[in-house]
Amino acid sequence: MSEFAIIITAYNRPRALKNLLDSLVNIRYDKQIKIVISIDNNGTEEVNRIANEFVWTYGDKEVIIHNHKLGLRNHFIWVGDQTKKYENVIFLEDDLIVSPEMVDFSSKAIEYYKDKRDVAGICLYNPILCEFNGCKFYQNQDGYDVYFLQHPYWGNVWSKEKWDDFKDWLPSYAHNPDIIPKAVSNWKESSFKKVYIQYLVETNKYIVVPRISLVTNNGEAGLHNADGLYQYQTVLMNESTDYRFCDFNSSKANYDVYMEITTEILKKYNSDLGQYDFEVDLKGNRHQYTKEYVLTTRPTNNKLMTFSSLMKPMENGVIYKSKGEGITLCKAEDVIIDNNYDDSRLFVDVDMNYHVRIKTAILMLKAALLKRIRRIF
Repeated sequence: MSEFAIIITAYNRPRALKNLLDSLVNIRYDKQIKIVISIDNNGTEEVNRIANEFVWTYGDKEVIIHNHKLGLRNHFIWVGDQTKKYENVIFLEDDLIVSPEMVDFSSKAIEYYKDKRDVAGICLYNPILCEFNGCKFYQNQDGYDVYFLQHPYWGNVWSKEKWDDFKDWLPSYAHNPDIIPKAVSNWKESSFKKVYIQYLVETNKYIVVPRISLVTNNGEAGLHNADGLYQYQTVLMNESTDYRFCDFNSSKANYDVYMEITTEILKKYNSDLGQYDFEVDLKGNRHQYTKEYVLTTRPTNNKLMTFSSLMKPMENGVIYKSKGEGITLCKAEDVIIDNNYDDSRLFVDVDMNYHVRIKTAILMLKAALLKRIRRIF
């Protein structure tokens, strides 16, 4: 049985597939590794040609053309099921570009985390944006080259044992909007991530995420985005390094399904919070609270503690006990749910990260209006 295989899913985006395959020929790895290109619903003539003509010099290549439509969710599950054959799989969607160090990182991370039961898998992409509100996503720097997140981004790496845990859970799946972000709950039923994120929450498992990405997303237009999402392009690791991995309990950069740092970590840094049973809602993505207290950036009626919200990541205001306003510890009942907050938080984030002149703002508005008009007509 192979140590692992690279499995690519494709359908009808020939340019995207060609770009991914061109980047794969540059990987640095001194062992054999099989590559499988899995094409859904008979593909297209151009996609099939590109896959068949691709020359893979690192081992065997197999092209599988499914003669029926799997759809996104079932195609992703099919990929995970290949762990029965290859033990570990590196899953690449066709709109990705890979770092030359992708396989090196993957092989080392697979070995380190293979027996860690609180880890459901590994992903090769470090998000620079919070997918739920479009704001910048900075992480606490704790000295390690990875952190933990209840969200599977691109470039998933699954092992047989960890994938079997998911498949054992899958028959019990019933959509539960109360435990996942509203944005996730609203995703289409064809979304695999919608199911997998709920699995992570229900089983209290996490994904290992590299600080520097080993894949980036080209943002090609597809089933779930008609125009492309180029803001998801990110920096790539271009040189080899000795990665500093850590266990979940040793990490001080653990982020939950709402992409919020965990309560336990903030209590380790700031002992003033020790007596409070609170949830973290600095990004304002929670639509309900289950604990008595909340640490939030939303407006509140009463304040038990306040911290500055100007530091990056925002939780540093709490970690450094930075005096100021913007972050409030309060009772959950004192949080004011205000639509103006939801409408303005991205504006605040842009203002915090960019110096936007009036001329630039007008150009952005024009571009947004033109995009909307094109969608209508």
